[in-house]
Amino acid sequence: MIRYEDYIINAADLGRCNPLPDLKNVSYIHAKYEMTDKITEEEKSGIGKGMISTMLPYTLQDGYNRDRKPRAFKAAVLENKYLKAVFLPELGGRLWSLFDKEKGRELLYKNPVFQPANLALRNAWFSGGVEFNVGIKGHNPLTCSRLFAEIITGSNGEEILKMYEYERIREITYSISARLPEDSRLLYIQDCVENTSDDDKYSYWWSNIAVPEGDATRVIVPADESFLSSYNEGQYLVDKISVPMHGGKDLSYPKNSVRSQDFFFKISQNEAKWIAAVQDDGYGLLQVSDQRMIGRKLFVWGHGRGGRHWGEWLSVEGQSYVEIQAGLARTQLEHIPMKAGECWKWTEAYGAIECGKAAHSDDWATAVQSVKNAFCGELEAGATEKMFDGMFSLPEGSRVQRLCDGSGWGALENIMRQRTGKAPASKTCNFYESSLDGEQEQWLELIKNGSFGDMSPREEPKSYVGARAFRPLLEAAAEKQGKGQWYALLQLGVHYYIYGEIDKARDAWLKSVDICESAWALRNLAMLYKSEYGETDKSLEYIGRAVAFDSGCRAILVDCARLYTDNGRDREWLGIFGSLSSELQNVGRLRIFKAIALINLGRYEEAETIVNKDFVMYDIQEGEVSISHIWKRLYKEKVRKETGINDEAELNRLTDEKYPLPRSLDFRMHE
Repeated sequence: MIRYEDYIINAADLGRCNPLPDLKNVSYIHAKYEMTDKITEEEKSGIGKGMISTMLPYTLQDGYNRDRKPRAFKAAVLENKYLKAVFLPELGGRLWSLFDKEKGRELLYKNPVFQPANLALRNAWFSGGVEFNVGIKGHNPLTCSRLFAEIITGSNGEEILKMYEYERIREITYSISARLPEDSRLLYIQDCVENTSDDDKYSYWWSNIAVPEGDATRVIVPADESFLSSYNEGQYLVDKISVPMHGGKDLSYPKNSVRSQDFFFKISQNEAKWIAAVQDDGYGLLQVSDQRMIGRKLFVWGHGRGGRHWGEWLSVEGQSYVEIQAGLARTQLEHIPMKAGECWKWTEAYGAIECGKAAHSDDWATAVQSVKNAFCGELEAGATEKMFDGMFSLPEGSRVQRLCDGSGWGALENIMRQRTGKAPASKTCNFYESSLDGEQEQWLELIKNGSFGDMSPREEPKSYVGARAFRPLLEAAAEKQGKGQWYALLQLGVHYYIYGEIDKARDAWLKSVDICESAWALRNLAMLYKSEYGETDKSLEYIGRAVAFDSGCRAILVDCARLYTDNGRDREWLGIFGSLSSELQNVGRLRIFKAIALINLGRYEEAETIVNKDFVMYDIQEGEVSISHIWKRLYKEKVRKETGINDEAELNRLTDEKYPLPRSLDFRMHE
């Protein structure tokens, strides 16, 4: 039986989206990787393929806070006598809870709060449950967004929950269908990705499963080798190791990992595809799939102080978890070619296992066999395929109950495809025109009237488009003289940038500014001259003009602060900061740039009033160590002044001794 009901969580506010386009700002996208010589040429062949250069046409979700209050999310609940599964369509379709009713135990890590933090391509991400990631490395762009949700009921009374959306970077439709048969101890999920376009493209899928981490938690998988990925500042190092022993430690126990790491397991082609996480008594969660889902991974925060802090930053004090993951490729540094018109479907299942003491055997083969035995020997290639046969086939005459709508982008895409004689975005998912909202409104205006109408340069852009079908409409609108021309040129420049046509983007924005100055085009020019042309003087000129035009946009101020403090304009940045509203002066990201400017000017005591144990920056990014660097720089100068010592090694030692980095500011993942 499937119910649709309120589910109350202490939740932070996601806030407004950033109105600025991503112009080479998302560092995850541009992180480098290095591989050791243990990795063969064949294993390297897919690494780096299909990477993207920008998060456009999506805007960034960086307006969240840490003020948590009770909030009722809508939940789709699947329940039988063995299991209770809770899905949250409003939060990317996350499987939030899977409760074993027989044992009275939660199988997943169920976060007690909803707390966005900067861990994903669009910035906002939250921990807990099972996240379904499509299209691109770096988390689903829609992980903090509402999906369409329906209950499909067959004429025999069987029910399936279906959640789906249109993903705008790859221009594909994906769906997650869940079924919990009446007499089943397993929750079944069928994932589907459709490319109904005329173009080949790359795609991707990983199901990220958070499980509680205890001192005896062990992750078991039928593999003897793993790719080990470690993240340092700006790049990944990928090695190949034996499983489970490496460096004298059994790394199947997350407690033995000091730093944050990814383990991508190499399961042989002939093995069934599964992964399990068990606790001290051998009880835990099993995820198993058909043979299409070849990848399995363990992610650990590690037991360094920074990794422990991250677990609590995403939740509450004392919380820790690890992720076991399953995907369509061996690693998350690769994407898979998807042909035009192709549709991928595969099935996975989740449930409880009891392996007993054998799960903690020092003999790895015995531990692996204990999971197979607990599952009655069905974890063999071929047997798992039979397990999924017909699980999502309903008899004719099924009826659909619409629970909630996702975004209007799928409907807009269908309008454009119909206009150009193309196939709809999906053969199986309904993108209702009633889902169209304010984000699509200006694009409907463009389709209907060939222009954007009267747009004020003081109004923030609400959205951008990447579909090529919009290009002729944008180019025609950019030629039409009138009040909306500057905005058409602004949008056309963004569209050109998505396709790597940098000079065309610059020319469109220059022309937009000539017709009607706006902070948006000025800021885009500033970032383009910085990131693409390396012309610092022009970049500084345009960002200064952007702030002068609109000094109330937090995102523009952040760009300005970074540019000014990187290029000797510290006094100017302090002047701008001093003129801001109290609300903006309390933004952690802007305050840290004030501290940097003060340090650059040698005003260390003033900087100490900002950079101390009480400092909070909501959007500290996974892998970012800016705060620890600033702390060390600031307090090393304090020690230098106190002692008169100039020897760097001695200064570093004394700084660590007298002014250790507070735990509240420690986000280091590599220590």
